[in-house]
Amino acid sequence: MAFRLSCFTDEKSPFSHEILSSLQVKLSEVWKQGYEELYESDTERTNSLQIVLEEILVLLQDGDQIFGHIRYVWMAVILASSVKPTVDYYQPTNSIPEEVISQMALWLVETIKAAINPETAYVEIIGFKNINALSSISNLFSDIDNIAAFQVIYEALNIYSHAINTLDYNQSSKALVDILNDCLLGYAIFPGSHGRRELFDWWLLDVVPASWSLLPPSSIYVINELPNREEIISCQRETLEQISSGIWFILLENDKNREKIKSIFSKS
Repeated sequence: MAFRLSCFTDEKSPFSHEILSSLQVKLSEVWKQGYEELYESDTERTNSLQIVLEEILVLLQDGDQIFGHIRYVWMAVILASSVKPTVDYYQPTNSIPEEVISQMALWLVETIKAAINPETAYVEIIGFKNINALSSISNLFSDIDNIAAFQVIYEALNIYSHAINTLDYNQSSKALVDILNDCLLGYAIFPGSHGRRELFDWWLLDVVPASWSLLPPSSIYVINELPNREEIISCQRETLEQISSGIWFILLENDKNREKIKSIFSKS
């Protein structure tokens, strides 16, 4: 598998082909390593997965505090979208995933509008937070009677609680690490040990670059066993493309902002 940053061929933004050089170096370095936490037994392990996750998230903050936070939230949206099929499978009438993703999309739009307005104070930008989508979380597990299924749905729904917490700047880093742990090491996306490295590579090579550029990942991760897999992929892609298009419409609607935006999304 060749190292790739394929989402940067997307032409939805004039800066979509660019990525912070130090981040690109880190992604290449991390991809070449093996990790015991991913059930790899035939490679040398030079680092812990937890350290790697934290180092990459730090690099996503590079250059601009506000847009670093926005990138965290966008990554949380991508991962929350990837967990939605798990919730749909066990609780098809559960509206939490859709409601949380909708709230986060609204936060992204409002925060970016404020971020490109020089008269808006940052304290106002990070103050937008709505947790109404999780108001009924205490009743979510009443129809789960299988212990294994309970763990799966519990971790999947936890993603949405953590995702809402990324909207708070002071909690965003920890919340995103919690999401990654539940997705990459837990059962939020699928149970068992098989395929952990494949999921990690998708996050590393598709989701991280997409998070930098506020674009959809170049591929959508859905387990092969789901009978409606292609339909799920299509729906997730459409949702992420709509949110990303809205973000970039706001970023580029004013010519005065283009140089500022270019400096935030260009290599350094």
